[in-house]
Amino acid sequence: MKYKIQALTEISIEKKLRKNFLLIPLATLILASLLSLSIAYCMNLYEKGYYWAFIPAGFFVHSFLIITVHDGSHKAITKTKLDRFILNLCSALVFLPFYGEHYRKYHLIHHGYTNTDFDPLSSSKSKYIYQKNRFLYILLESIPLLYTFYLIFDFNNKESTKKVNSALKINRMYFLITICISIIWFWLLQPPVYFVLFTLIFLNIISAVRSWCEHMGTSLEHKTNTYWFPMGFGIGNHDVHHEYPNLSWLTLAIGLTKREKNSNPVKSIKGILLDKKFTFYNVK
Repeated sequence: MKYKIQALTEISIEKKLRKNFLLIPLATLILASLLSLSIAYCMNLYEKGYYWAFIPAGFFVHSFLIITVHDGSHKAITKTKLDRFILNLCSALVFLPFYGEHYRKYHLIHHGYTNTDFDPLSSSKSKYIYQKNRFLYILLESIPLLYTFYLIFDFNNKESTKKVNSALKINRMYFLITICISIIWFWLLQPPVYFVLFTLIFLNIISAVRSWCEHMGTSLEHKTNTYWFPMGFGIGNHDVHHEYPNLSWLTLAIGLTKREKNSNPVKSIKGILLDKKFTFYNVK
């Protein structure tokens, strides 16, 4: 109830923004284009010998995925089926051709079963590893895709999750489309391989820290946190987002300025390393 009352501000903002049906899609296109140009600039710096450029590039890619893949998964860009194409296209453009469809499916399941045994992104196996050895958990979370795919594989093979798992389908046709787009884009762009690799590794670390900001802490009555994150574009407005997941990044970003934050990356990293009470939130 608390989050529903809080979300009245964001709902009002969303209604005003949606009066012009092109406003949010156009804002998303403009920002995504600016982020893409920023990634290209970082790549140019890397080619000139500024090898640290993959660090800002990781943040730019992370923001790009928030406003395109994340919002597309919730149909929060155009509010149409076009959003599914947008999220797959954008994941292909950052050389993650399989990412879009898998992200959409398991992220939506996560929203339906947050912090429960049916949540593929906060599974009982992750919690067990975290409780036994936090540093092993941190190491696994820092490995790009491998640990996530393992959790998905484990989720898919549980008898108890089959009904939940079968409710959302992955469109395999998008696999072929996104692979072709990624190959053509890579051939046209010819990016340095190590730049792409290091950027994706750092992107994974950013995403892991953001996940800790969202669903971990010491106040176990919480479901999620409202938090500050660099270039988060509204993703930190997470209490409201979980209550109303179809609100756009632009609405959430405006609403976040009015919200009290109870977490941030520094607090989460400090908590996971030093605070014994810092753990996954649970929903009974």
